Amino acid sequence: MLPRSLPIAEHHKKKYNARMKKICLFYAVCAWGAYTTQAAGVKICFEAESSSSLEAPMIVATNGVPGASGAYLEIPEGAGNPPKLMAGKASFSVDVPEDGLFTLWCRVWWEGECSNSFTINVDDTPGFLFGEDATYKVWHWVKYPVSRTVSPIKLAKGKHLLTFHNREDGVRLDQILLSADKRFVPVDIETPGTRQ
Repeated sequence: MLPRSLPIAEHHKKKYNARMKKICLFYAVCAWGAYTTQAAGVKICFEAESSSSLEAPMIVATNGVPGASGAYLEIPEGAGNPPKLMAGKASFSVDVPEDGLFTLWCRVWWEGECSNSFTINVDDTPGFLFGEDATYKVWHWVKYPVSRTVSPIKLAKGKHLLTFHNREDGVRLDQILLSADKRFVPVDIETPGTRQ
């Protein structure tokens, strides 16, 4: 009678499964690395007044605060904010040329500590809080995510909808920029368009 070979088969099976797990993990890491680097360097900048849809009390303002790139969006101080007033938003259609991870930059003007944020949605994802920095009464760039523990915005190639919602009045929005370059920091008015 031949000896049972089951223990040997089980041993080989375990080795095979462990090896396959390593190979799958390797390919997953490579695929993720390729995904995150595809859009490296891509920057998409557009003017806030170019929104595809606008709902009051969000308005286009053409004068009032010097230093803007031109017209800008505003929720005037005293116009109302949630929960009393749930209305007020601006939506933007963004064409992303390549898959990638993006940092969102916005050139904003805040009136004060109770007038320094928006809620933002990307496509149908849950909204996130944008702003709440302590720079007031001057045009400046603010980014999302701020913390390294929060992932950048993952966007696939193609059209996306970016929506800014009323969270606080007394806020202004001049330019919006999506950057796949983690080291890029806008300083002044940016040239609209897509570039690498």
